[in-house]
Amino acid sequence: MVWVLRILIVLQLLVGLSLSRGLFGMRQLGAPSGEGDIHMLIGILLAIAAIAIVRPARGSVLGWIGRFSALVPLVIGLLVRFAGMTGVEVVLVHIVLGLVAFGLIEMAMAQSRRAAAATSASATPI
Repeated sequence: MVWVLRILIVLQLLVGLSLSRGLFGMRQLGAPSGEGDIHMLIGILLAIAAIAIVRPARGSVLGWIGRFSALVPLVIGLLVRFAGMTGVEVVLVHIVLGLVAFGLIEMAMAQSRRAAAATSASATPI
């Protein structure tokens, strides 16, 4: 299931990169388009997948932050699309928070994997 999440992250990055030409005036920011709809759909699926797949290690604040971090750029993206917040500054914040969310998700998954490996190593009889 981790690979599903990683594939969604890569797809989201690629579609978002294609939309970033709006930052250079090559398309209108927040305007309805097929690729914008795909970006929004992948963002929703990514947020749901992160909540379902990322399992924080016991007592891990980073794990919980990583699990729900995809919701922040999703909300800002929905504001860009449906509330008319199409300023370049808002879009740049959306991009930066999306990249931060991807990093937090990966960090949370790695921390969970290390905790599981430590638990299984300590439970193995010598």
